[in-house]
Amino acid sequence: MYGTSTSAAVTNANTSTAVLPFVVNEVSDDETYGYTAENPVRVGGGRTAGARNQLRYLNALKGPQGQPITYERQASCCAFRTRRAEVDNVGLLDVYKVSWAGKPTPVTLYINMYRGGKLMAPQGFTAAR
Repeated sequence: MYGTSTSAAVTNANTSTAVLPFVVNEVSDDETYGYTAENPVRVGGGRTAGARNQLRYLNALKGPQGQPITYERQASCCAFRTRRAEVDNVGLLDVYKVSWAGKPTPVTLYINMYRGGKLMAPQGFTAAR
């Protein structure tokens, strides 16, 4: 697994700075939030901070009983138009598999680093921070 929310700060192997988690205070009422490409988590940051914002978001999540989570980036998908993208004004969503102790099958989360929005925990997670 590439990440975990077991510590307050997780070091990103690509930089010398710690990746501190976002503050996520509530769980979404929308059962599709984060679970579909049509309703991804919008962490924003674009070309400069988007990848870091994805880690900050994932590091803020906990399992349903507050368990630490693990996550692994699976792929990019679902092209869409945005002027914030690096190439041809086309952005991609990033897809992560997320699990925790006692979860037999990981869940899939879709994250958009090109558009920001209110950050909430998807249903089935707790807002950790």
